[in-house]
Amino acid sequence: MSGGSQVSGGDRAVGESEPALRGGGWPLPALKYWRKRRGLSQVELGRRADVGSDYIFRVESGRRGCNPDTARLLASLLEVDLQDLRSMPDDALDTKASSDPSRSKVVYRFVHRAYLKIILEGAVGSAYAAMDEREVEDRCERGTWEGVLEIVRARKREIEYLQDALGARGVLGDPDLPDAVRSFLEEVLESFPDLDIHLLAAARRREPSEEGHEALTKAMRELL
Repeated sequence: MSGGSQVSGGDRAVGESEPALRGGGWPLPALKYWRKRRGLSQVELGRRADVGSDYIFRVESGRRGCNPDTARLLASLLEVDLQDLRSMPDDALDTKASSDPSRSKVVYRFVHRAYLKIILEGAVGSAYAAMDEREVEDRCERGTWEGVLEIVRARKREIEYLQDALGARGVLGDPDLPDAVRSFLEEVLESFPDLDIHLLAAARRREPSEEGHEALTKAMRELL
């Protein structure tokens, strides 16, 4: 693969496969890239691989490594080599190129989220869709199962509002819209319902009560 002269953390070249995690799991940094290229949701890919969508979510977000056999199956399902899942392709890396890419991306993402929060709170009274995924996860982990349901329902209202508002005005198709803003908005819209299913599944694993377990299961089925 070209572009191997760039260097990432430590001495590992950008595009080089990630080393196995402790315990034998493999990081698959390009899994999300190839899944989206194939037009599959986390739910659909998980169904084809006979694993939960929550498993796919955690592998994609780097929260866990992937079982080697499952990694090979995912590569087969996505019609790529296993190496393609273990290293980011050049065209994905090129979108991050700048004099200080990580810093500029964080700064602009913060601004985008701040504006989106103002819009959503004024329109629907909540703004979970404007939060970072980890921030939403942390909030759910600290709350009750009822709170998780409310967050997921609020996100659904927010996403539906954005879909209607952006679609009616053709915002995402506007050639004058900066690519960074378009990419951010598309990412927010595409987070539903995969992120929400993950939040519900994680809450269900933690929930000891039968009432909560059943309510969370029902909510997950409604999103599938």
